[in-house]
Amino acid sequence: MQIQWLEKNVNLGLLAERISSFFHDTDFETLLERVSEGYVIKAVSKIPNLQLRIDVSVLGEPNDFIVGFLSGGKGGYFSSSMVAGYLTSVFGGGYLVRDGVSKREVLDMFESRLWKHVQMQVADLVGSATKAGKDEAGIHVP
Repeated sequence: MQIQWLEKNVNLGLLAERISSFFHDTDFETLLERVSEGYVIKAVSKIPNLQLRIDVSVLGEPNDFIVGFLSGGKGGYFSSSMVAGYLTSVFGGGYLVRDGVSKREVLDMFESRLWKHVQMQVADLVGSATKAGKDEAGIHVP
């Protein structure tokens, strides 16, 4: 899934850093890469037996950018009960495990939480590109 924002004048480096922080707070290891079009955040779970990888791209210009989300398992396998149990501990909601929620449903819930976070960060960063400059996020990326 991806969402486009227009006329927000957002410092994309700061936005990418804040998205990366969301993953750190939910026990993912991240790599933030600068690419010619913007930034890519690669997140891999640090939880044993939860082989989950999520890539988020922040591409475009401060007034016309797209944030994209792509998820999957490393090696194509991870246990839905492990994902449900992990995300239950992170986000609450014991009904996930009790009702045997599917892997897809759990990932959808995680993605929903991420999108809420991204929307809040975009709202907070409106006009930040003119304040700090397009690429002056203060982050160190390759």
